[in-house]
Parts: sequence; C-alpha cells; structure tokens
Amino acid sequence: MNKDLESFKKDISWFINPSDKVEFLDSKKDFVLSNNFKNTFPILAEHIEQARILDLKINDQLFKLFSWTSKDNLSCGWLTKIENEKISDLKLIDEHKLLLKEIGGIQESYNQPEESLCNNQSYMFIESECSLGIGDWDEYYEEMCNEEVNQSIDFKQYICFVEEANGNLTLYNPLTKEVFLFAHDHCFENVEFLENQPEYTFHKINNVINFVDYVETLASEWKNEIK
Repeated sequence: MNKDLESFKKDISWFINPSDKVEFLDSKKDFVLSNNFKNTFPILAEHIEQARILDLKINDQLFKLFSWTSKDNLSCGWLTKIENEKISDLKLIDEHKLLLKEIGGIQESYNQPEESLCNNQSYMFIESECSLGIGDWDEYYEEMCNEEVNQSIDFKQYICFVEEANGNLTLYNPLTKEVFLFAHDHCFENVEFLENQPEYTFHKINNVINFVDYVETLASEWKNEIK
C-alpha cells in the first residue's frame, strides 16, 4: 500500500475502479530533470525535485504520481500521464514538448490549493487531449463578435492545452507562445477581458504572458501550499 496513492484515491474516488489493473513500477530510479528543464522551468523544477514519486501503470497506461505534504499535513499532488509515443500532428511549442517529455501532462490534481490554475480542470497539457481552436464555441464567438461589432481573432491555429469541466479553454498561440483563456462565463479574480474583444470570450490571465509563465505560476501556487 502506498499512502500517497491511497490519499489520491480517497480524494479522486472515481478515477481508479476496483476492476482496474494497477501495477507499481520502480520509482525515481532514473528520474533526473535535465538542465534544459531546470533552466526553462526553474520554479517547477525545484517543486518537482521535492516530490515523492510513484511510477505506476493503470490498465497498461503509464502514470507518475508526484506527491507533497501540504501545510495542513495532507498528501497532495499531481497524477501525470506519460505518453511516450507521438500522439498527434499538433505543432506543440518546444516548452510544451519539454514538459511532456520529462514529467508528463497533468491528468488529475488531488487535495489541491483552494485557488489554483488547476482547479476544476479536466486535464492540463496532455498531448492526446490537446486540440486546435476553441472547439464547439466557434459559433458562439462569432455571434458575440457580430453583436458587439468586434473583429474576431484568427484562433484556428491556437492550441488548447487545458480544458475546464464547464468548457472553458486555455490556449496558446504557437507563433508567439502567448496564452489566452476562452471563458463563456467566469467568476475569476485573476483574469481580465481581452481588449477589443467581446466580454466572456477571450481573456488574459493576470501575470501570465506566455506558456512558461503559466507553468511557473501553477508551480508557485503549489509551492506556497506545501511544507
């Protein structure tokens, strides 16, 4: 029995079913972050190097469970999905590919901070979940632009790398690496409507300009909550 995994299962009770095949692998045996990763994501790298790491397979899918102890003495962390083979034809930026290569994309967060970019997210960064554009919101966005006489953004090549349970999307422009939140409704205190765009469409996240900023902000939120 692994205490961190048990804490994960208690908080995210639906993810692992009794019928699922769970296999434990040698953990942290060859796990070393590259200098490129440390230089690109210094806050995240420090956070990861403090983690307890459990490598496992769930129904033959590879995962890593990164766990820490919160200030409330709770096990908390991320279950990341490891996809070693090329999954899609998306032109992910180098920083995104580096993140996936070394730690994977976040499938689930457990016992997470009250205020964090990971709250209520269906996935974060996972290549097989990423997509182009704003999905089923195209028509809504065009209608909003027409109503308010705003020029629409050419978002067709933007890459959605985070999706919220209510449908909100976080995307980056692969050319500029700039990050946007597309939210049809929100009660966030950390975002602003994008200038010259209809309200409740594209937003900017405060203090987040690009993909690296987003990742480092997420890491900072967690580092501030652990012992």
